[in-house]
Amino acid sequence: MNKNSKDRLIRILIGYIGLYPTLLIVLTLLKPITQGLSLPVVVLIETIILVPLTQLVSFPLAGKLVDMLRKEK
Repeated sequence: MNKNSKDRLIRILIGYIGLYPTLLIVLTLLKPITQGLSLPVVVLIETIILVPLTQLVSFPLAGKLVDMLRKEK
């Protein structure tokens, strides 16, 4: 596997590690608030919260975690 393919796979892994728990937490916390709203409004609210949260918090933390795991090898 060449370096470019490996880097892409690592970025995908970071995406999964960063997105899944963040999405799970946000959806769980917002469920009582968004329960009676239409799907487009729910998606808009969740997107407004999730995009900055994942880009500024979750993905950097996931990247650090993956880097720590890679250095232990």
